[in-house]
Formats: sequence, C-alpha cells, structure tokens
Amino acid sequence: MDYKRTKIPFLDNALIREKADDFRLEYSNDSLPLDIERIIDVKLKIDIIPLQNLHDHCDADALITSNWDAIYVDYKRFVDDRYQNRLRFSFAHEIGHFVLHKDIYNSFKIKSEKDFYNLIKNIPELQYGYLEKQANMFANNLLIPRKKLIEESKKIKNNPDIKKLLISNNIDEQSLNPYISIPLSKKFMVSEEAIEIALKNIDNT
Repeated sequence: MDYKRTKIPFLDNALIREKADDFRLEYSNDSLPLDIERIIDVKLKIDIIPLQNLHDHCDADALITSNWDAIYVDYKRFVDDRYQNRLRFSFAHEIGHFVLHKDIYNSFKIKSEKDFYNLIKNIPELQYGYLEKQANMFANNLLIPRKKLIEESKKIKNNPDIKKLLISNNIDEQSLNPYISIPLSKKFMVSEEAIEIALKNIDNT
C-alpha cells in the first residue's frame, strides 16, 4: 500500500464522544473504572499479546492488527504495575481505531510490528497526527464518561473544606482542576493529565 496517499476523514469531537458513549453502553455498565481489558479479551474476542521491545522499536505501547484479532502490547510495560493506567489508555486508544477507523485500518494490512513500523515511517506526519488524535479523544471519552466525571467532580467540590478554600481564597472552580484531578485519576484509573483534559473539555462546552 502507498501510505503516502493516506487521507484521514475529519471527525469532530462531538461525534467521537457519541461513538465512545455508544460503545460503553453496548459493552459495559456504569461501574468505575471501565474494565477495558475484559471488554477486549472476553467481549470482543481480541487477543492481548505481550511483545518484547515494542515500545523501543515503534515508540508505541500497543498496536492493533488490521484484521482485529490481536492487540500487541509492550511486554515490559505490560508486566510493570507502574504502567497500568497508561496501558489502560493505550488499550482504549487501540479500540478507538477499531471503532473509528475500521476501513482505513483494513487497508493498512497491519499483521505485525514490522507492518506497523512501515506505516508510521511512510504515512504523512499530519495524517498520522489526525489518526492518533481521534483515537486519543475516543479513549479519553471512553475511560472518562463525562456524566460520571461531572458527578464525581461535584462530590469533591461540595466537600466543606474545598468550598471554604474556594471562598476564602477567591478561587474559581477551573483553577481547582489540577488538584481534583489527583483523586479523580484514582477513581477512573487514568493519568492526572487525562483527567485534566477531560475537565477542560467539560469547562469549554
């Protein structure tokens, strides 16, 4: 395939959020955190296969094959609990390709690490950026449902000590986001950065 001719269709954030919400409703319930590995393995019947040196060779924690039968994951990170939240996001990101980019990924014919390396080496940088940004947005919305995020953030902000802090220091609620992202990240089992992005997304809607 001539990867240089790849054109990624535009998908707006509202559509990506809708697709993430629909996927969650179909494959999960309202419990937190979302059990993304179980969905992949049990419900989608996609094998999760640890692969040595994947991150070193491709600068990726995980990659999904074009026939959707496997997600390869960097072995060292898969067995290291420190990467648990990061890999949850990476798995959700790959499912973003499964949901958003089926036709495109089918044409990529990715069966191995080598195929993926050829893709990232030859695809136009801007088009690859679009592909990854869309999958990241899907993963963020999938793992951090906005309704749940609003509910959980309100619980924290309604804490008497937090209310007192807001009033006594004349702090607006958005300025609290970096602080409340810490407990929220534990609730949703994602990084604090992912929570801050989601909170900012809510603040701007």
